[in-house]
Order: sequence, then C-alpha cells, then structure tokens
Amino acid sequence: MRKRIRWYAWSLFAVLAIYTGISVYFMDHFFAGTSINNTNVEYLTAKQVNEMIMRQAEAYRLVLKGREEKTEELDPKSLGVTYYETDAAEHVKRIQNGFLWPRMFWQRDSYQLVPGVSFDEEQLLAAVRDLELVQNGVPPQNAWVEMTEEGYELHEEEPGSRLIVRNLGEQIKGSISNQLPELDLEETGCYQAPGITAESEKITALTGQLDGWLKTEVTYEFGPETEVVDKKAVSSFIRLNGYEAFLDSEAVTAWVCQLAEKRDTYKKPRNFKSTLRGVITVKGGNYGWQIDQEAESEALFAHVEQGETLSKEPAYTQRGNAWSSNYDIGDTYIEVDMGAQHMWFYKNGRLVIDTDVVTGNMSRGYGTPAIVASIQYKARNAVLRGADYATPVKYWMPFYRNYGIHDANWRVNFGGNIYKTNGSHGCVNTPPANMKVIFENAEKGTPVILYY
Repeated sequence: MRKRIRWYAWSLFAVLAIYTGISVYFMDHFFAGTSINNTNVEYLTAKQVNEMIMRQAEAYRLVLKGREEKTEELDPKSLGVTYYETDAAEHVKRIQNGFLWPRMFWQRDSYQLVPGVSFDEEQLLAAVRDLELVQNGVPPQNAWVEMTEEGYELHEEEPGSRLIVRNLGEQIKGSISNQLPELDLEETGCYQAPGITAESEKITALTGQLDGWLKTEVTYEFGPETEVVDKKAVSSFIRLNGYEAFLDSEAVTAWVCQLAEKRDTYKKPRNFKSTLRGVITVKGGNYGWQIDQEAESEALFAHVEQGETLSKEPAYTQRGNAWSSNYDIGDTYIEVDMGAQHMWFYKNGRLVIDTDVVTGNMSRGYGTPAIVASIQYKARNAVLRGADYATPVKYWMPFYRNYGIHDANWRVNFGGNIYKTNGSHGCVNTPPANMKVIFENAEKGTPVILYY
C-alpha cells in the first residue's frame, strides 16, 4: 500500500516537474502556432523576434498608389527614417503566460508588431517634394462655363494629380510607422481638389442666371415677316467675368442697329409698282419705317433681363403705311410721274383721281425732287411765300421741306412739257377741282411718290 502511494507521489512529482520545466521554457519562448507579422515564430525568444522585426523593417518598402494607376516605391531610409527596437515582443510574450502552455494545442496566436520609428522631418519633406508623383503632378482645374453660339457649355472640374506635400508627408509617416505595404493617395486625401466643382454654388448660380436669360424669345413683327431674338442672339449679348455674368448693353444696341439696317426703309431706295412703268426704283425722302434704336435697345435689354417670351413691333421714330403691300407704300398713296406730268391718287387700292399736273421749272433749276415722301399736314387757304412771290391757294399739302401739292387756279393748262420752262418753284400744281377731291380724301402721312 505504501509502495503504491510512493509510486503515485513520484509520478505526480514527475508530471509537475515536467509541466514546470515546459512552463519555464515558454516563459522565454513563444508558443507553438504563434505568428508575428505573418511569420511563424514558434519557439523563438522575444530577442529573436525583435531581430526578425528589425530585419523586416530594413527590407520594408512603401508603395504609393496614385491616380491613373501610377505608383512609386519608397525606401524609408531615403526619407530619413530610422528604426529601433521596442518592448512590443516582450509584452506579447508576457501575454502568453508560460504556465498556460497547453492551450497552444487548440489555440493559434497571431500578432502584428512594428519597430520604433523616428523621422527626420526636414529630410522627409525634402524627399517627398522630390518624388516623381509630386514633381509630375498636374494642377486640378475648376469647373467653368464657356459661352457658345447656341448658349453655353459647362466644363466640369478636372481633378488633376497635384499632391499636397505636407498631407502626403503625414500619410507616409503613418504608413511607415504601421509598416503598411501600400498607401492609396486618393483614399487618404493627398490630392489637391478643385476649388469649384460643377455642383458648387458659384456654378449653379451662374448657370441659373444664364438659363433665365437664354430662355428669352422676342419675335419682332414686320408685317408677315419676323425677326427673332433667340438663344443664339441672346448668347451674343452675354459676357462672363470669371463666375459672374452680365448683359452687354452695347451688344444689345449693336443687334438692334443691325435690325434697323435690315428693316428700316426711311430715306432708303425702294421698289415701287408704278401706274405706267411697272416696278421701278424710287429714292428715299422723309417716308418710311425707322426703328427707334435707343428706345428699342433699352426695351430689348429689359426683355432679356426678365427672360421674357413675346411678340411685338419695335419702337419706331418714323412709321410707314405697310410692310408688304406695294413694298412699304401700301394701298393708299399719291403717285406723281414727273416725266409724264401726271398724278394719281389711290385710296385703299381704288383710283380716286388721276390728273395732269405741272411740277418744278427745270430750266430755272426748280425741279421737284424725285423722292418718296409723305403728307406732313393739310391746310386750307394758305399763302405760299418765296423770295419774289406770295401766292394764295385753297388747298395746301406739304410733303417735303417747302415742297407740296396745291391747287393752281392761275393755270389754264396742265401736263405736257410746261414744267420744263414754265413750271412751278418745285411744288406740284394741280387743277383746283381735282385738288379739292384729293385734299378731302388724303390724310396726314399719306405717301407721295415722285419720280422722273
């Protein structure tokens, strides 16, 4: 019995001795199945692990991953980095309590340990500035707006590839301190960003303003024809100064001036369908359409500013009777064919009077001007005065300067060649009876077409 007890005691003592011995061993050595930095370190001491960590640090390289799949590998030593041992391995070994070594049969331990790191800040920043990714960086480009013939084009921002040196330096320090294999420069915010993007308030405010102006559509009516201020025209009025836009009043005025050049008939030659000669060209006088450029420029500027859509006539300083009927003469007019010494009066397209007349004396240089004019006013019982005459008439209708149409009761004959040697001082002498009909039916503004 005593022998058996002694045997059990010695057996227990032996087991305890073996367990204690193994425990003592694992006080200084890592358990089986332990890995540090993805390297098997089982049965190694903390000193040996530290040596391994330092060897890994010496071989460590950091890869910078830039935009457009560009990369650059860094040797930390070239950045002024130095490594030193820490007590991290000893600390991990203390966590692995040697007396608990049996757990290594069912548990695996994995750790990431890095050496101590010190940086030479000046050398680091200098080295970062010399990196190819830094040297070859392209500045970002802000979003911007460009005016085009049909409106505007929004150019979105370009990210570029310029790096922020100080930010990059801090990220490199952090990556090296943690022995990270790769630093993604995009994810870590190392790139300069455009100051203004397509969603920035400056851009949205600008494009909103432009959209408001460019929706303008002003249709100018010239009888059956029109001229339209559309997006193309409005875009030519807009000027950009950075991210601010303004309407150029001079450009608006220039557009109205071009409109007037195209549409004004005042004092301009024009075609006319004459009674005897068919379509002829007659010269300008004081009749015709003339756009009030100053007033219409101000009105158009206001229309664009408000983004209005409307149809309208332009403002006029001088109006004609029509736009398309007999060119711009219309159906009511007085026609004087001075070569034939004959006058016709048409009202609403109907012939009211045709009569022989006597016009200005050609031999004395009083020839009646060949122009397109209009009745300025009508007067009864007027006295026509000149340097050597004062002639009373019953019906007086001036059409241009001192020239006019009036009755001539002192004449017996009209027409023929009388005007060449015995004509008037420039007025159109008309038989009294016919003059009375014309006076009673013609109105102020009635066109008077005179030609030879």
